Amino acid sequence: MKHPYSHYPARAARHWPERIAAIDGERQLTFAELDTRASAVAAALVARGLQPGERVALIQYNSLEFVIAAVAIARAGGVWCPMLGALTAAEHGYIVGDSDARFVLALTPEHLERARAGAPDPDAALALGAMAGSADLLAHRWGAEQLPDFDRPPETLAQILYTSGTTGKPKGVTHSLASVSAAMNFWATTFGHRPGDRVLGQLPLSHFCARAMDSAWIGGAALVILRDPSPKPVIEAIVRHRVNFMLGVPTFLRMLLDDPATEGADLSSLRNIVYAAPPAAPTLVARAVERFGPVLNTGFGQTEAYGLCTYMGPAEHAQALAEHPARLSSVGREFGTAQVMIRREDGEPCAQGEVGEICICAPWMTPGFWKNPELDARRLKGGWLLTGDLGRMEPDGYVYLADRKEDMIISGGYN
Repeated sequence: MKHPYSHYPARAARHWPERIAAIDGERQLTFAELDTRASAVAAALVARGLQPGERVALIQYNSLEFVIAAVAIARAGGVWCPMLGALTAAEHGYIVGDSDARFVLALTPEHLERARAGAPDPDAALALGAMAGSADLLAHRWGAEQLPDFDRPPETLAQILYTSGTTGKPKGVTHSLASVSAAMNFWATTFGHRPGDRVLGQLPLSHFCARAMDSAWIGGAALVILRDPSPKPVIEAIVRHRVNFMLGVPTFLRMLLDDPATEGADLSSLRNIVYAAPPAAPTLVARAVERFGPVLNTGFGQTEAYGLCTYMGPAEHAQALAEHPARLSSVGREFGTAQVMIRREDGEPCAQGEVGEICICAPWMTPGFWKNPELDARRLKGGWLLTGDLGRMEPDGYVYLADRKEDMIISGGYN
């Protein structure tokens, strides 16, 4: 199996070479340009000694270079370990060490200093873009024709996504080539990405908003990149670029609705807004439908299972508004190829309406936690992921979140 982060952008470059792949302010890349530049960076990593399966840490900074790097790491045979840019230097250092990263990539001078401080050796801190004291990987001229053709089993490690709760160190959630591909295809097909569409990347592209980035490659849509996720630039981007798809959390929806920039703005291009993480209040959902139209979608997923395993689409939102307002606080019903079970502490299924732990079996589920067999044993049982989230399933199949088994802070879709 080819790495999805390499294969799908390359396919887009064949199918739609002149279509826009990503927009960052006044800069943009076509799919052909993205493919060429990613191959150059991949070749630079291979030339510096990257071996298949070695980890490459990338400090998140929403930009064209971040997209190029994500594709390049996969094309070079590496395992992508994105690190949220808002983390501390100590947290970055821990992730680099825990993942045994071979290289640390930086996109800004500040992050290059972070990379140098945390990298396993001075030569392992690398820059995309011209920065003092470091070669620019984007300037590499060795092309794709000289890159190895990596074709590996579907269970091969593809990504390690680090997430943490209110206490303790970040934990590495692994994903295979197969689970990454399943998630990408879920998002692209469920929300109907197609050539010429625009998807918004206003949240960190390392985690939740990576679902906008990578699913766009499958449908030929363009990623509109923002570094400021506040309402005014988001509304301006939607209007200017005629954005069709946007991810968010309920707090973000409330901020948009409360901001004067939303009043009078032409938001008719939006076909889908997906809000997830904590459930939204029914009054907030009602306001959002009134302002944005029948475009709201919600569901339940995690870093450990990053498709939506439950789902409630626009038609269900409309029905709930008309007939069952309380249903708007749910996260929808079991959806697609996912299976959802609510179970008691003893492992037995809960009765309808009884609160228990939400368990998931889905093709986009993690195969395990990085170097953490104890967590594997606790969270992965009999082909099921025990999510740590408590909830109940009503007789009509709608799932309602109740609590966390362990406290967690959710900020911008990052746990």
